[in-house]
Amino acid sequence: MRPEFSPRILAILLAALVALTPFSIDTYLPALPDMAHYFGTSVGMVEMTIGAFFLGYAMGQLVGGPLSDHFGRRRVGGPGVVIFLLATIAIIFAPNIESAIFGRFVQAFGGGFVTVIAPSVVRDRFTGKEAARMFALIGVVMMLAPLVAPAVGAVILKFADWRMIFVFLAGYALLALAVIFLCLPERKKALTSKLNFAKIWDGYRRVLTHRRAVGYMITQTFSSSVIFLFLTGSAFAYITYLGVSTDFFPVIFGANIVTMMCFNRLNPFLLNIFSPHQLIGAGIVIQLLANAVLWGGQIVDLTFIDSKNLYMVVPMIMLSVGAAGIIMPNTFACFLEDFEDNSGSATAILGTSQFVMAGILSTILGLLHSDDILPMTTMMLLSSILSVLSYRFLINRT
Repeated sequence: MRPEFSPRILAILLAALVALTPFSIDTYLPALPDMAHYFGTSVGMVEMTIGAFFLGYAMGQLVGGPLSDHFGRRRVGGPGVVIFLLATIAIIFAPNIESAIFGRFVQAFGGGFVTVIAPSVVRDRFTGKEAARMFALIGVVMMLAPLVAPAVGAVILKFADWRMIFVFLAGYALLALAVIFLCLPERKKALTSKLNFAKIWDGYRRVLTHRRAVGYMITQTFSSSVIFLFLTGSAFAYITYLGVSTDFFPVIFGANIVTMMCFNRLNPFLLNIFSPHQLIGAGIVIQLLANAVLWGGQIVDLTFIDSKNLYMVVPMIMLSVGAAGIIMPNTFACFLEDFEDNSGSATAILGTSQFVMAGILSTILGLLHSDDILPMTTMMLLSSILSVLSYRFLINRT
């Protein structure tokens, strides 16, 4: 008999499950140069472990969502954590970078299972304002986790090598497994007798044939790609190219998350004046301008931004990444407004599209790796341009 927790305690437990993914992405970022040295390869090859993670995470969400609806949250979340744990152990003993890349893909696939069950549990048990409060608390943790994770990785690196970071992640997985089997409530609604693949595919088809929704999806996908490209290249850009120490790296990395949180907190006040659609436009323009200045500093001799000056580059990245605090919540709201009876499929499609594209672009960035940050800034700028074009030409507002 599992204990009944108050909504607040349940929200904290669910947030801890959701935080497994950002910790898996961000904790080992300070260790990328060390991993390149350990495996005798380039930083670009090690960056491909991030792209592999994004692709695996996308596949895990797409597969895990329908399975959890049929088999139940624990029966899907538990095996997902086990997959994550076994892959993490394999990465610790990986003999070469190719094995580590594959291990990251499998690790993320299991992590995707874990991510989808948390919002599903909320939908199973809460409605209205109570559900909104649950999602709000989970959202706060999702923003705090990337702020804390690089610092955790940096502290571990002071006392051990990069493999201890994955030992830490394995320990986190064991904690998540205990939460799932000892604390997580199961859905109250009876399970269907069989998987209805026709219904699943029909839900996906309705989303992918809706022009305006596809416009919002592409806008969000390429806007979020800016963040994922920065995540992929951040360790090289800050530690290797700009000479930041691994101790200071979490500070300037966290500045992006703080900026995002500030934009996010500003959003409710702006909604009293502007529509969500208008705020999306403002956010992607801010992101585009920041990326244009950042890229321009690599191409021409701009007097106001030196590509080797940390205190000029960091503010532009803070604006580019931080703008997501306005873009993401408003895009999500606009994207779902036409899918009242199909929000689950719509959410799965949106999440999958973002992480598939992130995986592709991050892999390309790893292949284009050079001695400067021009590949990263160029791809960030191109992603912003595509986001703005989608917003302008694919979304029809009457």
